[in-house]
Amino acid sequence: MQKIFKFLKKMQEFVKKHKLYANLHALIVSMVLSVILMQTGSLFLLNYIPNHLSIINRAYQEQTDWKLSLYRLENGSNVNSDGFIHQNLLDDSIYHWAKNQKDTGLTNAYEHLKIAQQQFDSAIVLGYSKDTQIDKCKSVISAYGRFLSVAEKDVLVKQALVSLLQLVSLFLVFCIAASLMITSWDILINRLEKIIAYFPKELSSVSKENEYDDELEELEKNVAKMSARLDGIQVETKWTNKNSTEKVRKMILSQDFLFKLAKLIGSSELTEQTIKKTLASLEQVLNVSNVALVFSENGSRTTAQRGVFSNAWPLSFDEDMFNETETTNSTSHSTKLVKNQSVQCAMLPLLSPSGWLGILLLETAGDRYFDESEWQLFEVTAQMIANSIGYQAREQESRRVALLEERAVIARELHDSLAQSLSYMKFQLARLQSVFGDQVINSGADEIVNDLRMGLDNAYRELRELLTTFRVRMDVRGLDYVLEEAIEEFSQRSNLNITLDNRLQECKLSVNEEFHLLHVVREALSNIVRHSGAKKVNIALLYQATGDIIVTIDDDGKGFTFDENKPHHYGLAIMTERACCLGGKIDILPRRKGGTRVRLLFRPK
Repeated sequence: MQKIFKFLKKMQEFVKKHKLYANLHALIVSMVLSVILMQTGSLFLLNYIPNHLSIINRAYQEQTDWKLSLYRLENGSNVNSDGFIHQNLLDDSIYHWAKNQKDTGLTNAYEHLKIAQQQFDSAIVLGYSKDTQIDKCKSVISAYGRFLSVAEKDVLVKQALVSLLQLVSLFLVFCIAASLMITSWDILINRLEKIIAYFPKELSSVSKENEYDDELEELEKNVAKMSARLDGIQVETKWTNKNSTEKVRKMILSQDFLFKLAKLIGSSELTEQTIKKTLASLEQVLNVSNVALVFSENGSRTTAQRGVFSNAWPLSFDEDMFNETETTNSTSHSTKLVKNQSVQCAMLPLLSPSGWLGILLLETAGDRYFDESEWQLFEVTAQMIANSIGYQAREQESRRVALLEERAVIARELHDSLAQSLSYMKFQLARLQSVFGDQVINSGADEIVNDLRMGLDNAYRELRELLTTFRVRMDVRGLDYVLEEAIEEFSQRSNLNITLDNRLQECKLSVNEEFHLLHVVREALSNIVRHSGAKKVNIALLYQATGDIIVTIDDDGKGFTFDENKPHHYGLAIMTERACCLGGKIDILPRRKGGTRVRLLFRPK
């Protein structure tokens, strides 16, 4: 019993899951049952009606025989009783079939006929009168008529019932067939067309390549295509989500980097250290091996270094890159073989309003792929650095120009006031000597007059040198070029062989510091020209690891002896004053092999 319940439960679940299949089979089973019902009725008629017809024919034949016997009796003929008894064949199998039909009137008619025959047989055997025999014979003939009437009526009823059953079954068959047609139309036509209409047109379009045997095959192939497309969409969506997440992460890192860079540029000037930190951050954001900023001749004014890098000096760099980037404003990249490794390098020119400053170079693996946002970050960073460096250079030039203009104004004021006063005093002293010449000599005042003349001459010469110093213009290209110009100037004024060793590549000086350093060098060269009698001069500028700057001016002259009794050591005073302005000190030292060394030591601010 438990197995039956399990089976019924499984069937119920199957029907719930496959309703169309169950409904279709229910209709088919109903149709089959209707056909079976029709065939059963037909078989019933085939079995029932022939028996009825046989009984009716036999009853008609026997009734005819009884009528013939009745005719003989009525005409006075003697009829043998054995002949009548012989006609009594109700015990045959045919009549037994009628006897067994309990659900019809044949049984009663059969019993009535049998009784009538038995009464007639008794009348014959017992020798009843002729009239009695005739009455009994008529009763038998009447019983046969009743039996035939009941049999014929039963046949008609059975035929009507079977016909009605067949009509009902046929109607059911037509209804089931119509239901099947309507259901199949709804399922195979309407619903399939709706389902197929949901597919994209390129999938459901009819062509030679898309020919189908039936609708289900079309649906199967379209579902297969759609499934393949959905698989592709899922893979693409997964890839897109992954890339989108990665893009969002890169975008956040890029925005954070640009925010910090903008904040750094807005709050302070770019130095070698800040540029190096910026390049290191850019290396991490772009996930590359190295980022470097290589300056051109114009860009080197901003920093003393040739280049700044995040990791190491770029091995892929060569001077031809400058020629490539000078002719383009966009990013150019190439792949090179460096130390048996494929290195991809990308270059972007640093363009500012003041000119071309250099290139921003990055190095990474040869198979590295950069998306559009990374190139944009690279370009924006280069532009921000270039604009900041250009702005700093313009600001420094502006300060230098302002200082030069201020010094020019001071020089004009000195020339118009103090220089004219000294010239007037010299002229008046000359008049004094010409008017009171002999008296001055006789009175012994000539020594005082000579001292006055010497003092005026020294003051006038110092003023001229001061005016010359004030009128010295600081080249916008920086300290290197101004020192070269000063060396060329003093070389032309004398026979000195002057060499320069500038090692301030890692140090950046302010405009005032450059001016003070330049004046110390010029004053030292001026003293060498006037007093030392030297032939060779070596100027060295050194930046120490401690952050101090040492400037030495060596000559091979007769040396320097400081005499406190000799007044007017203006040159030494000027150099000492400049050193104090720089926050350092200056020393005048003799050299072992002869000559003098002027050493300036200070720490830039």
